[in-house]
Amino acid sequence: MNKHIGFILSVIFGIVCFSAGTYYSWMNLETRIQKYAERFEEIDDRVSTFTQVSDPKTIQLYVKELHSILDNITFLGKIVESGQVSSESLSEFFSSYNKKINSVNNRILELNKEHRESVSKYDLQIAGLSEDEDELFNITEDLQKKIQEQNDYVNRLSVEIGQSVKQLEDNIQTIKSSKYGNKIWTVKK
Repeated sequence: MNKHIGFILSVIFGIVCFSAGTYYSWMNLETRIQKYAERFEEIDDRVSTFTQVSDPKTIQLYVKELHSILDNITFLGKIVESGQVSSESLSEFFSSYNKKINSVNNRILELNKEHRESVSKYDLQIAGLSEDEDELFNITEDLQKKIQEQNDYVNRLSVEIGQSVKQLEDNIQTIKSSKYGNKIWTVKK
C-alpha cells in the first residue's frame, strides 16, 4: 500500500508540477505576445509611411515638381545671361509704380490741406467763442455790479422806510398822548 500511495503522490506531484509549468509558460507567452504586438505596430507604422512615400503617384508628383523648379531656374539663368529683361520693361514698371506713388502723394496732400483748413476754421471758431466768452464775462460782471448797487439801494430804502415808519409811529404816539389826540382817540372808539 505504501507503494500505491507513493505512486499516487508521485502522479499528483507530477500533475501539479506540469500544471504550474504550463501556467508559468502561459503567462510568459502572454507577455511575449504583448511585446511582439507593440513591435508589430511600430513596424506596421514604418511600412505604411514607406508605402506612402514610395507610392509611384507621389514619386511622379515630386519628380514633376522638381522638373518644374529646375525649368524655372534654367529659364531665369538664361534670362540673366542673355539680358532679356530690358530696361524698357523695368522703366515701364517703375513708371506705373511712380504714377501710383504720385497718386497716393497727391491724395495725402489733399487730405493734409483739408485737415489744415479744418484746423484753422476750428481755431477761428474757438477764438470767436473766446471773445464771446470774454464779452459775456464782462457783461456778467457789469450785471453783478448793477444788481449789487440795486440791492444796496433797496437796503438803504428799507432802512430809511423803517426809520420813517418808526418816526411816524413816534409822532402818532405823541399825538395820541396829547390832549387833542386823546379827544380824537376816545371819540373814534
